Amino acid sequence: MTASRSDPSGTADPYHQRRGKGHDDPRLRLSVAARLAPHLSSPFCPLVKQHECPPGPSGIRLVAFDLDGTLLRGDTVCEVLARRLGRLDRMRELEATATDLEAQLLARAEMVSWYEDHTPAELQDFAAQARLAPGAREGFALLVEAGIEIAILSVTWGFAVEWFAGQLGASAWIGTSLEPDGSIGHVWPEDKSRWLESRLGTAGLSRRQVAAVGDSRGDLPLLHAAGLPVFVGPELLAELPTTTRHLPAADVRDIARLILDCG
Repeated sequence: MTASRSDPSGTADPYHQRRGKGHDDPRLRLSVAARLAPHLSSPFCPLVKQHECPPGPSGIRLVAFDLDGTLLRGDTVCEVLARRLGRLDRMRELEATATDLEAQLLARAEMVSWYEDHTPAELQDFAAQARLAPGAREGFALLVEAGIEIAILSVTWGFAVEWFAGQLGASAWIGTSLEPDGSIGHVWPEDKSRWLESRLGTAGLSRRQVAAVGDSRGDLPLLHAAGLPVFVGPELLAELPTTTRHLPAADVRDIARLILDCG
C-alpha cells in the first residue's frame, strides 16, 4: 500500500499495544541458544563491531519494524489479498499509479469495496498467506528473550498487521484500520515516526536506544527517528540517515544479532 503524506483529517485511533498470545507463545520461551545455534554463521552479514553502534551509554531497548518488504518478502499484504480475490492486476495498477494523496485515498476506498463481503477473520486468513522473511520468528525470539520491545509499524491494513504482530510476538503495532461501517482510519509514513517519538516519551527512552528497520522510501521518516536505522532494500537511498546499516534482503536473525551487539 503506497503512501506519501500525512492524512490531514485525522481518524480513529490506529495505535495499539498488544499483549497475550504473541508473548504467551511457548516457542518464544524455548532456549534461544539451543534453537538458533545452527544458524549463527548466516552469510547475510557479519557480526557488527561495537564501534558501529549508536554512541551512548545505553543499549537498544526498542525496535520498530516495517511490514511489507521488511518482515514480508514477495507480494505485499495488499497484493496477497488481491490475488486471493482475483484483483491482482488491478492492485498492481493502483500501486503503480497512486502517487499522490488523492489517488492513494481513492485506491484504499476501492480496496475496501473488494473486502466488504468478507469478515475480518477471513481477511486475516487471506493475509496470512504472505511470505515471512527468512529468520523472522527466530529473530523476534532473540529480541524478545533479550527484553527488547518490538513494534510493527505499517501503512497497510491493520487486521493484517495485528495478525503478524501476534504471530511474531510484537508488543505493539499500527496499521490502517477498516471500520465496521466501511470507513478507513488512515496511517501514513509520517505516523510511524510519530508513534515512535510518542513511545520514546512514555517509556523514557532516548533516540540512541531505538532501532528501526525498513526497506523503502516510505520508511524514511521512521528510519530518521531511530538511533540505529537498518535498511533492507536492494539499494541505499540518498535520503537515508548517514548512520544507516545496509543489509539488503537480510535474514531477520542477522538483524537481531546486529541489534543485540549494540546492546
